Amino acid sequence: MEIDNDESVLKRRASDAALAFALLIRTRRKALKMRQDELALATGVGRRFLIELEGGKSSCQLGRSLLVAQGVGLQLLDILAPGVTSQSVEALELPELPAEVEEPE
Repeated sequence: MEIDNDESVLKRRASDAALAFALLIRTRRKALKMRQDELALATGVGRRFLIELEGGKSSCQLGRSLLVAQGVGLQLLDILAPGVTSQSVEALELPELPAEVEEPE
């Protein structure tokens, strides 16, 4: 069935993204020479949560996950687009947006 296939693709993509995020968090934590319990204490999350996050559990709470990322010095842009820095985004010349956006009828 088409829906089942779409759902399995979505689950696989979510799992892949969670594993990539886990690797990013773990790599940064280790680069900072922090233990899991130290990072958990510094960010206010439980050690069990951090273990699951670094293990790639795809159902970890987003808010807490972002607190951990911030605790190891990652910004949302670092997470969503590895290799793109906030400085490179600031340097982009973006078109002006209209003052008001009209809703389609």
